[in-house]
Amino acid sequence: MNPSSLYRIMDANLNRCCEGLRVLEDLLRFVPEEASLSKALRNLRHSIRKNTAALAVKAVKARNSETDPGFVISQNGPPINRSGMTDVAVANCKRVQEALRSLEEQAAALSMPELSLFFERCRFETYGLEKRILETLIPENRKHILNTDIYAITASEHSRGRSNMEVVRQMMEADIRLVQYREKEKNLREKYEECKEIRKITKDYEAKLVVNDDVDLALMVGADGVHIGQDDWPVSAVRELVGETMAIGLSTHSPEQAAAALASGADYIGVGPIFETRTKKDVCDPVGLAYLEHVVNNIPLPFVAIGGIKAHNIHEVAIRGARCICLVTEITGAEDIGGKIREIRNILSKKGR
Repeated sequence: MNPSSLYRIMDANLNRCCEGLRVLEDLLRFVPEEASLSKALRNLRHSIRKNTAALAVKAVKARNSETDPGFVISQNGPPINRSGMTDVAVANCKRVQEALRSLEEQAAALSMPELSLFFERCRFETYGLEKRILETLIPENRKHILNTDIYAITASEHSRGRSNMEVVRQMMEADIRLVQYREKEKNLREKYEECKEIRKITKDYEAKLVVNDDVDLALMVGADGVHIGQDDWPVSAVRELVGETMAIGLSTHSPEQAAAALASGADYIGVGPIFETRTKKDVCDPVGLAYLEHVVNNIPLPFVAIGGIKAHNIHEVAIRGARCICLVTEITGAEDIGGKIREIRNILSKKGR
């Protein structure tokens, strides 16, 4: 390959890299006003400019933007669509990392080993910066939505004739700090009135409320999160609707779905059904404990283990690394809800959790 072509590639990627760093630098400077991160990004950008000053001269000479097909491709492609500041940050982190990888390879091809190693060091530095950036931009509610041991879910048909509001209040009295409102059979008005009351109860107890499936309902009652399934709207579309502060949970049933959830921007995942369950209609076959172990060892996302979990088998889930566990009918169907929750927590405490 003509060296001039390699320099053109390097010119494009130097620009791409430093432009991405500048977007991130401004974002951290003006949105959360995070001075240390903004400074780190600026220092990296300046370091790249300084260490590529000689290269940049040759790269600019090789530039031919007038005939670059990339511009035509970009102009005729779909418009850039960002769902918020976190999406902007993720996109530009990837842009910088991909540019640095290309620069690393082109420098090696041009027999510039020291410069290739420099680009590699910069790339690895951006991985650490990306983590810090996302931790800074993601609101506390989303980061800590699953900071609880028991994930409770409403189920009026399994509540011994008690209303969902009565059941949730008893849950709150027993120190449950997260409840999901899930009612499939009720009409929209009924669900709205119930969920509105449950939102008041959870706020009184400083607990979290997640709404199952219904994004509109979650927005109307000011829920802390919405939980969606594999056949619902994609996470990216839901994020556009709910904004940056509401957590999004996604049900997963396989390693492939868990990996896709991680890439999608979901804040947490449901892992299950671990055991056979009849709480939901049209539920998939149990995924078993092997999938739970896969998530524990391979997926760096908060998760809730769910599906057929009862007092008699919860220890099997806990000892495999689940820190947030969902029980539905075991709690809603208990004659003494508070007593059942104490029983469950006693079992968990004896398993060293």
